[in-house]
Amino acid sequence: MLLVLFVLNVSNAMLWLSFAPVADYSASYYDKSVNDINWLSIVYLLCYLLFGLVAVWILDVLGLRTGVLLGAWLNVLGAVVRILSGLHFVPQDIKFIVVMIGQTLAALAQPFLLGSPTKLAALWFGANERATANMIASLSNPVGVMVANALAPVIVNGASDIPFMLEMFSIPAFLGVVMATLGVCSSTPPTPPTASAESTSEPFFVGLKKVLRNKSYLVLMVAFGSGIGLFTCLTTLLEQIICPYGYSDDMAGIAGAVLIATGLVGGGLAGIYVDKTKKFEETAKLSFGLAAISCCLLTVVTSMSYQPVLVVVSCGLFGFFAFALMPVCLEVGVECTYPVAEATSAGLQWMAGQATGVVFILVSQALEVPKHFKNAKCDQKSDDGKVPDLKYAMYFMTSGAVAMALLLICTFKPQYKRLEMEKRREAQRILQGGPEQRLPSIPSAPDSDNTLSSPEG
Repeated sequence: MLLVLFVLNVSNAMLWLSFAPVADYSASYYDKSVNDINWLSIVYLLCYLLFGLVAVWILDVLGLRTGVLLGAWLNVLGAVVRILSGLHFVPQDIKFIVVMIGQTLAALAQPFLLGSPTKLAALWFGANERATANMIASLSNPVGVMVANALAPVIVNGASDIPFMLEMFSIPAFLGVVMATLGVCSSTPPTPPTASAESTSEPFFVGLKKVLRNKSYLVLMVAFGSGIGLFTCLTTLLEQIICPYGYSDDMAGIAGAVLIATGLVGGGLAGIYVDKTKKFEETAKLSFGLAAISCCLLTVVTSMSYQPVLVVVSCGLFGFFAFALMPVCLEVGVECTYPVAEATSAGLQWMAGQATGVVFILVSQALEVPKHFKNAKCDQKSDDGKVPDLKYAMYFMTSGAVAMALLLICTFKPQYKRLEMEKRREAQRILQGGPEQRLPSIPSAPDSDNTLSSPEG
């Protein structure tokens, strides 16, 4: 199940951001502006906002297997429709419409695929394995983004190469749907691995109400969502941010791939660390603070010409610390909202991320300033030779990162409700003469002021 979800999330992310590293060539192929091409990414965010709660309901009520299969088939259908936009007999004036339909279908798969890792970890893995399993499944989405950033500039050397890219990027989607259809046979394992896995979650709407009244969770949702939105905006616009300063599509692809590769290392280390220590709060706050500092460095470096090493290093630092947040925040979200169903807490965090992603991208586009750049490597220029400068957009993104880091560090004080319940259950079993099982020590957290109006939130 974990491998299936990994492949599906990789393929879905490849479809999502396949055009971003080659936005200039994509604009030429579809005879649209670069901002129009950005909507091929934004549609993912909008679909998550519109259908995210539906996906959460399906995952929580109908089960993990149903959600994964729906995501797999929507994903592959979107990949097929995207390929149609590159066929020679499709009229030029509808090619962009066709590819947008394909992107929309693939986008509808994303809420199912991103909402599944936390539920998979809770139902299939033990207390000392959940964060690591969540890390592997959740970080598969950035792996797909990395693959897209690395491969797209290599495959596409001109506008005419776009159809071949669409075909190549569909291969993981076909592999994923075969694996899901043949390999996912049940939503739960025969034997629950933990006490929380065998307990019944809150009814969907009751749980939703509790989540929205939980102060710690709301702080986490806003901060984590802003981090995801920043990452989405940065990966979507990176090529457009650095091309005015003399950096090619290949350089943008390398920088994006390094950002995600180091992020996978950071996320992996963070997941393993919190599995062993249960220091979710401390790890989240430290990672967010260092990610905000790295974002400041990235803002300075991306406005400098002929500094490829600094660009790559700053992207790597940002990725390392920012991605460490993903498995930690998703797991601590479940902890502070238990016994609310896992897909609900994770799904709302992802919805917040998509909402802020839309805001970041649209505001960034509004802040672009057309300028003359002597060494610009941007393929799309205005009639007077100007290219959009996104320097002020980077200032906006950095300001958001710093503000959210301060919010999380100063106000996030979670209670580890799931771990505390499991510790109580184990103590009861020991007292009743049951087999003793070693559980990790559970850090205490203040119970006061954890909800907006009720201590149960």
